[in-house]
Amino acid sequence: MKLTYSLAAATYLAFAAEAFAPPRLSTRGIAISNLGSAVSTVDEVASSIDALSDEVSEKKEVINIDDANKALPSSPGLDENHLFKCDDSVEYWRNFQRDGFQSAQENLLEISNVSRRFITSQDSDAVSYWAKHVGRSGYFLGNAALGTIASGLHERFVANNSNIEPPININSSSASRLLLEAFLCYEQDYKQISSGSYSQPWDMELNHRQSSPINVLTQTGRFVNEAIGTIARRNRQTQEDKDIWIDEASPSLYPEYYRNAFHYQSDGWMSTDSANVYETSTETLFLGRQDAMQRTSLAPLVEYSKTRKDKSKPLKVLEIACGTGRFMTFMRDNLPIDTECTAVDLSPFYLDKARDNDAYWRKTRRQADNLGKDDIKPLRLVQASAENLPFEEGSFDAVVCVYLYHELPREARARVSAEMSRVLKKDGLLVFTDSIQQGDRPSLDAFIGNFEKMNEPYYVDYTQDDLPTHFMKEGLKPMEKTVRSTTKSLTFRKSD
Repeated sequence: MKLTYSLAAATYLAFAAEAFAPPRLSTRGIAISNLGSAVSTVDEVASSIDALSDEVSEKKEVINIDDANKALPSSPGLDENHLFKCDDSVEYWRNFQRDGFQSAQENLLEISNVSRRFITSQDSDAVSYWAKHVGRSGYFLGNAALGTIASGLHERFVANNSNIEPPININSSSASRLLLEAFLCYEQDYKQISSGSYSQPWDMELNHRQSSPINVLTQTGRFVNEAIGTIARRNRQTQEDKDIWIDEASPSLYPEYYRNAFHYQSDGWMSTDSANVYETSTETLFLGRQDAMQRTSLAPLVEYSKTRKDKSKPLKVLEIACGTGRFMTFMRDNLPIDTECTAVDLSPFYLDKARDNDAYWRKTRRQADNLGKDDIKPLRLVQASAENLPFEEGSFDAVVCVYLYHELPREARARVSAEMSRVLKKDGLLVFTDSIQQGDRPSLDAFIGNFEKMNEPYYVDYTQDDLPTHFMKEGLKPMEKTVRSTTKSLTFRKSD
C-alpha cells in the first residue's frame, strides 16, 4: 500500500500528540499535504477541500464529552477562572469543538477560512506573517513525515522488527485538528502583534540563520535521527529507556525526578545532542505552534515594563528553567534594551545552547539598530535548581516560568513557587505558562492524561493540581489568564 507524505506526517503527529486526541476513530486517511509547505494560495486550499468533498464523505464523530468526563476527579482549569481576569481566549478554547470533534473536512474548511482572513486583511504584514508561518508548519509537517518513515525503515531493516505495521491507519480528524489549532494560534498571535502587545517574531526575517538551507538540512537530520530513537524507546517503554546516564549518587545537584528521559528524548536534558535537537523536536510535535503558544507570556510582561512604578533603574527579569533560551530571546527583543536578564536551568548543556541563542540575538539586534558591541549586555546564565535559587530576596522585578511545572512532582511545584515569590520584588510580576489542565478544554479532558505515556510521570497530577494555591500561599495575587490551544498563561502580582 502506498505510504504518502501526509499519511506519514499525520501518523507521527497522532503518535506524539495523542495526549490531545481521543482513541482512533473510524475515519479514512486523507491527504493533507496541500496544507503544509505546498500551500501557496487560499484557492489551492479551497480546491483541495472541494476535491475531498467529492472523494470522501466523513461522518462527524460525536463524542459525548459530558459522559466522558463524569469520572474525572477535578476541573482545576475551570475552578480557577473566578480568581483571574480571563480574556476572550479562555472561553474560546474552552468551547472549541466541545460538542464533538469535527471531521477532517470540517477542519480543513476552517483552516481555509483562517487563511482567507489573513490574505484579505489588506495588511501586508499580516500576509507576510501568514506566509512565513504556513511555511513553518509545512517544514515541521515534513519533519514529521521523514521521522515516521525513517523510524519504520529502521525498525524493519535495522532492528529486524517485522511486526511494525505500515503507518497508514491514521486518525485524519485528529491530525487535521492539530493543523487547525496551529493556524488558530497564528491568528491569535498576530492579533496581539497588530494591537501592539508585542512585536513581530524577530527570527522570521529571511536572513535569520534558521532559514539557511544548511541549518534546515542539519536540523532535519538531527530530528530524524532523534525520532528513530524516541519512537523506539516509546514503543518499548522499558526502565532503561526512561533513565539517563546521570548517576543516582548526585541527588543534591540533580533530583531524582530530573534524572528522567522526558519525552523519551536522548539523554533527557543531559547532553549537547539533546539541546541541539530540542527546539526542532518540540515544534514538530506542535506543528510549529509552540512559539506562538509561548508568546502568551509576552503581553503581560511588556505591559508591566511600561507601567511599573519605579523606572529609575533597569528592569530585572528572571526566567526559571530557561531550556535552550529561545523564549528568552523573544522576551529580550520586546523589553527595553537595558533590561538585565537572568536565565536559570539545571542542565549545563541547555545553558550552553541558551548562551549561543542569546549571542546570536544580540548580534542580530545590534545590526538591526546599529548598536555598539557593548550596548546590549549578555544574558546572565546560572546553573541552579528552581527549588533553591541562588539569589537574594526581592532581586527581580519580574519572574517568568514556561513549561516547567508539568515535569515536577507536586511538592516540588510548591517549593519552586515559594522560591519564585521570594526572589520577586514587592509589586513584581510573575508570569506562569504551561500546559492546560482538566477543565480548560472539556473536549480534551478524557484524553489529556495520555501524555503521560511520553514518559511524563508527573503530568496527570499536574493536570489535577490547584496551581493558584501554590502561588497565593506565597503572597501572590492572581491577575490575568490567557489560553492558546494547549497552553495557558497565568499572571500574579506580589503584594506591597
